[in-house]
Amino acid sequence: MINSIGIFCSSYVDIEESFFDDARLLAAWIGSNKKNLVYGGTNKGMMNVFAETVKASGGTVTGVIPQTIIDRGFAFKALDKMVVTTSLSERKDLLISNSDIIIAMPGGFGTLDEVFSTIAQRKLGYHDKELIFCNTNGIFDELIASLEKLYSSKFAPTVYKEYYKVFNSAQECIEYLKELDD
Repeated sequence: MINSIGIFCSSYVDIEESFFDDARLLAAWIGSNKKNLVYGGTNKGMMNVFAETVKASGGTVTGVIPQTIIDRGFAFKALDKMVVTTSLSERKDLLISNSDIIIAMPGGFGTLDEVFSTIAQRKLGYHDKELIFCNTNGIFDELIASLEKLYSSKFAPTVYKEYYKVFNSAQECIEYLKELDD
């Protein structure tokens, strides 16, 4: 049973609307199924869309946020639980440990940092959380191709492939979550 879903995603606002649409769809499913969203805690971009939509749909929201971001006024105000950290490294660790499964939505360097930390930490046995790439509009296509190049060039063991799945839309992610939740 999945209770808490970790989301890695963008805090930027000037991105294509289709990315926000997929975020809303997944967030509505999380909320309507009374799940807890665990995310970066901000009131910006896709992060804000997730928090607002999960809350409006009946779910709970846990924000894991560094004090420096709170000090800038970027904390989502209606969090059910706020976990304040002193660093991004601590934030990543707590996002992972407080989630049953993790979904990487489209995002930038922060999202990629979280993704690679999740995979590396699992390889070292720090957790056994599954990572899902929500590959909206093919945003992760080149990244996945780069990972395949690492495997074929023997820079990374193929066991890493077992740690993540790639789905091409929020709807595909939802269908997978439904399978796990039965």
